[in-house]
Amino acid sequence: MKKFTLPVLLFFFIFAIPSSGFGEGKKEGVFKLEDITVKGEAMHNNDMPFTVNIIGAEQIEDLNLHRPLDILEEVPGVEIGNYNQGGVANVFSIRGFTGAGHGSDAAIYVDGIPLNEGESHADGYADANVLIPLELEKLEVHKGPSSALFGNFARGGTLSFLTRKRGVYNKIKTEYGSNDTFDAQGAFGIKFGSSLYNNTAFQYYKTDGYQNNSEWIKTNFSTSFSCDLTEKLDAGISFRFHGSDWDAPGYIPEEQFKSESRSRHQAVNAEDDGGEKEFSSQKLDLGYNFTKNFRLLYWAYSTQQDFTRFAKFGYAAGGQTERNYDRTVYGTGTSLNFDGNLGAFPMNGVLGLEYYYEETDWKRWNTNNRARLEQSQDRKFNIETASLFMQAGMEFSRYFRPQIGLRYDDFDGDYDNRDPGESSFDRDMQNYDNISPKIGFRSLVLDSLDFRAGYSEGFALPDGEAKYDPTVSLDPVEIRQYETGLTFTPIDMLWVDLAVFIIDTDNEIQEDPIGSDYYKNVGETRRKGIELAMKIFPLENLEIFGDVSFFDTEVRKNPDKQLEGKEISGVPENIINLGVKYVFPQGLGGRVKWHHTDESFIDDMNRFEADSYDVVDLSLFYTLHDSKGTEYKINFRVDNLFDEHYSQAVWSGYGTNNYAVSWPRTFWGGITINW
Repeated sequence: MKKFTLPVLLFFFIFAIPSSGFGEGKKEGVFKLEDITVKGEAMHNNDMPFTVNIIGAEQIEDLNLHRPLDILEEVPGVEIGNYNQGGVANVFSIRGFTGAGHGSDAAIYVDGIPLNEGESHADGYADANVLIPLELEKLEVHKGPSSALFGNFARGGTLSFLTRKRGVYNKIKTEYGSNDTFDAQGAFGIKFGSSLYNNTAFQYYKTDGYQNNSEWIKTNFSTSFSCDLTEKLDAGISFRFHGSDWDAPGYIPEEQFKSESRSRHQAVNAEDDGGEKEFSSQKLDLGYNFTKNFRLLYWAYSTQQDFTRFAKFGYAAGGQTERNYDRTVYGTGTSLNFDGNLGAFPMNGVLGLEYYYEETDWKRWNTNNRARLEQSQDRKFNIETASLFMQAGMEFSRYFRPQIGLRYDDFDGDYDNRDPGESSFDRDMQNYDNISPKIGFRSLVLDSLDFRAGYSEGFALPDGEAKYDPTVSLDPVEIRQYETGLTFTPIDMLWVDLAVFIIDTDNEIQEDPIGSDYYKNVGETRRKGIELAMKIFPLENLEIFGDVSFFDTEVRKNPDKQLEGKEISGVPENIINLGVKYVFPQGLGGRVKWHHTDESFIDDMNRFEADSYDVVDLSLFYTLHDSKGTEYKINFRVDNLFDEHYSQAVWSGYGTNNYAVSWPRTFWGGITINW
């Protein structure tokens, strides 16, 4: 579907739907549709037949985060691989997929704007550093390819960051810590008159870093305006700006990592790695309420990005490269949202259409300590995606609350190769489209036991230039998730959530025969896991919390028969979190949390393992209020209390295991003011 035909379809969709009488005369629902700001969040998360972990604003604020992605440390079964390379996006694993964030295994959105880059540093690369922790209202983590609202890259799951909208508040947070690290954040909600709101936030972050050559400075600013134009029509416009400049220490070999004192230094022959990034986005939202139950949304957004990274891999002299990605995105869409009754049964649903266009200028140079030598690559990619999605849930009784979803994605694009010294060529993308069904139900078996079960499908396109190769005939990778779970609250002081899943990937794209440079849909892999989370409130103001996750992965079919039966590299067998939080009535409180990550293989043949590690974080805080009601929260934190020497990012190559060094014991002190 070409980009010039999509606006016409959107125009028809927007103006044809209001003629429908659907939803008129129905009993009013209890959900306020005017609060919906992003394409389909009328869907009730507590009725989803799949796991949706939600971290709210209060919890996010209490964590005193500098990087938004660190919120995932509170999500069961998710493990962050911190590269400690400044503004380079970190990777994380989710549901046994290990390339999320820095690669293509998770979709990441902020207020409905996708952060994933289709053709850039890596397919699906998404930099959450453009967000300000203090501006966040919540993070929704949809596990697996379970939501029809999200398509490409939603394999292991989707992160949907939602920022504060409307409201009147003022928040300032400052913190200073080890390695000359300073972070200042602010978030403000202002109301002008009776119907105009502004939400503004900022962040300035600076650190010298733990290792040599680790300085990083980033600035973020966001602002949005929303208003009620009439009783039925509302509008919003938002802007976001991000700037980042950093030095990166690179990776070090295993023999150097084993020495804690030498780990602080760069590897032999290291160069002046680092990078810089400028990012901006703009978004328009319109909402129209036909009835109290029935609402139409329209949105349009644009993103501009200029990203440069200098990186060297390996330990021989030379080899650094400069990579530049100049990227522009346009997107638009519309959705109908319903929340009310259909006959005698409560129902909610969304029906939508969206279009996405992304253009990336990709350039690469060989460099020596950031000095350009010769250019090696000059390429331009564009990707167009047209999508239809629907999702609906109904409550026939407390015992049967089914939900069904369906998503259709169609991809088109073009690849222009102008590499120096080579013959230029231009190729169209191969034809790719995909239909992804989602179905399941919930059942309130007991007042204290809510059971869920669901089946969902997802997909993956070929990586990189393979999508544009006319000699390659490949289908999208098929992803199927089976999940069952329950939420158990037998007494007020206990909350338990359990999820059990199997994810099968078929038609994986593999080289066949090995060494032939010819690819086919021949691979199969299975991921299985259990995620158990618990909260206990034995006393007032005392919370004991924890989660444990177990994973089992297997390569079931591969052209390289030696890989069959092997585990997927980078997936730990288990992840454990356990913590306690207590607040005295006088306002003094504390939180301590233990995190354990088990060993994981770091190569496809399962010959080498990354060590397990245990990290304990401690925080103390004191909250007081003045006579005007202003809240002051003073905090003191110690991360990695017992000074564990470990790495969250380990990989095999260049004749050794390679490590990104995680920070040792680190001290922080700061204050948050709310008024």
